[in-house]
Order: sequence, then structure tokens, then C-alpha cells
Amino acid sequence: MKLDALIEGFAVRHSGPDAEVVDLTSDSREVRPGWVFLALKGEKADGAAFVPQALGQGASAVISEAALGLPSTVADCAFTEEPRLAMAELARRLHGAPDQRLALIGVTGTNGKTTTTTLIRQLLRGAGIGCGVVGTVLNAAGDLEEEAVRTTPESPAFYRWLHRSVAAGDAASAVEVSSHALCLGRVHGARFRVGVFTNLTQDHLDFHGTLEAYFEAKHRLVAQSDRFLVNADDPWGRGLLEREGHVSYAVDRPACYRAHGLELGPTGTRFTLHSARGSWEVQSPLLGRFNVYNLVAALAACAEAGFDLDRLVPAARKVSGAPGRLERVDCGQPFGVMVDYAHTPDALEKLLAEGRRLLPTGGRLHVLFGCGGDRDRAKRPLMAAAVAAGADVLWHTSDNPRTEDPERILDDAAPGIPEAIRTNRARYHRNADRRESVRQALADCRPGDLLLLAGKGHEPYQEIHGVKHPYSDRAAVEAALGGPR
Repeated sequence: MKLDALIEGFAVRHSGPDAEVVDLTSDSREVRPGWVFLALKGEKADGAAFVPQALGQGASAVISEAALGLPSTVADCAFTEEPRLAMAELARRLHGAPDQRLALIGVTGTNGKTTTTTLIRQLLRGAGIGCGVVGTVLNAAGDLEEEAVRTTPESPAFYRWLHRSVAAGDAASAVEVSSHALCLGRVHGARFRVGVFTNLTQDHLDFHGTLEAYFEAKHRLVAQSDRFLVNADDPWGRGLLEREGHVSYAVDRPACYRAHGLELGPTGTRFTLHSARGSWEVQSPLLGRFNVYNLVAALAACAEAGFDLDRLVPAARKVSGAPGRLERVDCGQPFGVMVDYAHTPDALEKLLAEGRRLLPTGGRLHVLFGCGGDRDRAKRPLMAAAVAAGADVLWHTSDNPRTEDPERILDDAAPGIPEAIRTNRARYHRNADRRESVRQALADCRPGDLLLLAGKGHEPYQEIHGVKHPYSDRAAVEAALGGPR
């Protein structure tokens, strides 16, 4: 597409040649010959500083927030209003409005986004229906898969992945839609056939300020969705249903889609899914009550998007959930080890509740946890309190300190743990070195115990003093125990 055709009708000033546009990006590292570089101002850096890099890599045009006086051989454009929203609309136009050619399902909420979108893709592909995914762990279209960088990518990458799904013949795509993405226009312009609200608990208040503002950010997805599916067991979800009326799902309360006769076991889950469309006996290898919510949400979202549950329910027998979500680590040890991404007070509370259900009689529940740096400090003591309320042995360590002092983060969280526990050397262990804490926790486990490693989940790194170091909880366990079995 020619640049003039791409920007036609937009509030963009343009000088220079009418370049051919291959693709566009706001990340100078992605630029290839013929790409447009969108030099926008970010929270930490101004994209204008990276224009030389983009030009050196072959950018045919630069669109910025102010004209930059570029060489005459390069198209020099400037937005005159709402640059982030215009960026999304340009990306959507360049890629042919791919959201209109897919059954697009967007999932928002504090917890459960990754697993629910992963399950949507697994259910549809298990039924022989192509489905892409855009999310925290993975971006995928057809059989193409790439490790994701953030929960919801910037709009050029978002629409690029949807376009790839269309090109691959996918019928649908499941998208994690974060509150940041909704506020920053990363999915602006997209029309979702179904939007899903999983729950709301304290998180990201460093960005939103209040829970109410956080909720309103999530609520923006309603306006972009043809149908909206809401968890009726969540207090914020119930408020949304009472205020507006949407399709609902639940385990405990009456809902349009509801799980009845729930059977939770150490090897899987069974329940009957009831809806106005009919009833289905569902069996899956997923563990834990919270995964029942994720699976019901995934099945209901697919049904609301127009897919046949008679085809999808049998596929539930083979789903595996998302990496790093209540994931077992088996090295032949005589005790359980599980890795999970829980990093909010509510997620930790639910994780520990599932740990208790899985714990053999007489076993001790060990929980290793930490709090992220450069994030909401107010939730740190709440996270520690959630662990203290449910764990027999606490291993208090680092998550991703990022640019903060790891010891200060530990200090922030410690008041959430009762002094009687903090002074009990058999129950409370503090060490900012996560790898060493994992080793010590494993050494302390007895036959029949269960160790939950919370916070890192699928992540293959630990960010300390602003530098990402190779690290994973699974790899740390396997190294300490002599490898997987």
C-alpha cells in the first residue's frame, strides 16, 4: 500500500515521497526495509530518539508527533491529534481490518486471561477449527508461534498477528486484553465478536490509582464487543450484570452458563455445563476450582462466538492449560512441586486453596513467593498476608525486582505476615536470592509435602537492577533435583 493511501483521511501532515509501505511498527528494533516507523512518545522514552536506527534499518517513512526535518528521500509525517489511536487505525487499515474476518474473542480481567485464551485456542483447534492467540505467553496464527513480549502488544503487532491468522485460515483468534491495552489504544478499532470479563482484584493501582478506575479501564471492552460474557460469581462482575445486563457464567450462582456437580480431583476435573443451549458432561485434566472458571469461560465464549459445543466439549479432555499455571514439576521427588504465575493477593489466596485440596493428609504446604518491583507497592503486604493465612512454611524471596532494591521490596511485604510467623524460623524464611530460596525450600520438603512456587510462572528470566537474567522456577527445581523424570 502506498503511504498516501494509508494516511488518507487521517490528521497527518506529510512531506516527502509517496513511499510503498510494507508494514509499520513503533519499535525501531523491528524495522525492515519498506516499513514505516511510528516515533511516538512513551512513558520512559521518546521514539524520536530512535529515528536514526529506524532509518539505518531501511524505514521508508517516519510518522512522529512533530515533523522531524528528515532527508527528502524519506517520507516525513506528523500526527496532529490522538497519535496512539491513529496508529491503531493505520495498522488496521494496512492489514485489511482482519478483526472483521475472524471470530475475535477478547478476554479481560485481573486473573485468568492467559489460561482462558489458551483454552479457547486449544478447544477450537482440538475440534479441527483454526484459532490464533495474542497474549502474555504466546502469539500464534495457524501453526506459527512466537514467544510474547507483553500481555497485549502495541497495535501494529496486534493487527499484524490478526492478519497472520486470516492468512493462515484461522476462523478465530483469542486475545488477552489488558487494562493498559485499553487505556493506551493497543486494540483500538477492533471489533470483538465476544468480550469476556473474568474478575477484578487489586492490581496495577500504580497505573490506575483506584480500583474503580481500574474497573472502568476493563469496562472499555464492552463498547468494542458484540456480546459480553461476565463472571457472575465475581462481585465486580455482578455489579456489571446488574447495571447493564450481559451474558453470564458461574459456578456458584445462577447464570447463562453454569458448572453443576463439580468434582475436583488430583488428576482432573468433572462437571456438567448447563445453558439454554443444552447440557454437556465436561471432563478435563485441569486442576483446581479456578481452572473450572477458566474452562467454563472458554466454552461459553466459543458458544457465544457461534461455535458448536457438541464439537468443543470432547476437546476439553485433552487441554493442558497455559504454561506456568498450576504446572507440575516431576523429578521423581517424594513430594509435590508446582509452578504458578499467581502475583496478586486474590490469585495467591486461590492458589493456596487449591494447594490445600491437593495436599496429602499429614503433608505441609510450602509457598515460595515474592513481589514485583516498580509496581503497585500497596499490594505487597496483602500478598504476604494471603500466603501467611494459608501456608505452613513461607519462603519469602524476590520476584522481578526490576530497578528496585530487592530488600526494600521484602521489607514492604513483611508487615503482612504476623510477627508470630516471622519469628518462627521453622515457618518463615527470607532470602532475596530466588534460586537459593528454591534450593532451600526443596531441601526442607518431606515426603507428602507440596511446594508451590508463585509469581514467575512461565517467565524465562528474572529482572534484577534493570537487567534480565536467564531464570525459570522449573529449571531451578530441575537443576536442584537432578533433572525431570
